[in-house]
Amino acid sequence: MAKSKKWTKKLTRWAQSNRWGLMSAALVLVLVGGVYIAWQRGMLTKLIKTPQDTANVALTSQDNTLPAWMPDTVKRWQGEITKQARQYNISPQLVAIIMTLESGGYPKAHSGVASGLMQVTDSTGKEIAAKFVKPARTNYDLFDPATSIAFGAAYLAHLRDQLCVPLGNLSENECVELVAAGYNGGPGAAGNLYRGRGLEAIETLSYSRDAMNLWRERVSGSSPTYTRWFERGGKKLVEKAQAGN
Repeated sequence: MAKSKKWTKKLTRWAQSNRWGLMSAALVLVLVGGVYIAWQRGMLTKLIKTPQDTANVALTSQDNTLPAWMPDTVKRWQGEITKQARQYNISPQLVAIIMTLESGGYPKAHSGVASGLMQVTDSTGKEIAAKFVKPARTNYDLFDPATSIAFGAAYLAHLRDQLCVPLGNLSENECVELVAAGYNGGPGAAGNLYRGRGLEAIETLSYSRDAMNLWRERVSGSSPTYTRWFERGGKKLVEKAQAGN
């Protein structure tokens, strides 16, 4: 018992005389532990951001039943939409909704900077051709319906994986809004939307909300959102597609 007290006193004196060293060592351990945890989380984030399997990711349903309210000018491309959506593991319904907003199903649509059914720009087309379509391409025609749908589906899948997968806790409606913002205004616009900074471009704001609402209404017999889009100018695209001009 006496020896125990003696060693306790010695240990206490040693700790008091070396308290700064002990505090420094403890601080180092805390810092090292924090760095290690941060590293682990960083590695986990990398794994999440580069998914190898998107089977459980939003917007992968292969239900190719297009909404009843969707124009026939878009429905006519259902076969190719289904084919390319399956190729890139993205919802055919989303591809059809984006096609509706972009061109109304008019394959010769040209905005001055974007072309075809999915309204892909030249610069984005080059990126898609090199990175996202399978296999990569060097020669392509953005006015070709099959090419346009393939490029659009591949890019939508890329945006879904880039914007929605890392977050993990989004609803499909929220994911559609982000993907649509990215498709129309670029990934930066989608990032601003998610961070609550809003969208500076009124067009992108309107576009992303239209896409989300069309997605919500896809199982309904009618779509107020589609009606408003049609009245705001979509009618011209649909009529051009119907005329085949």
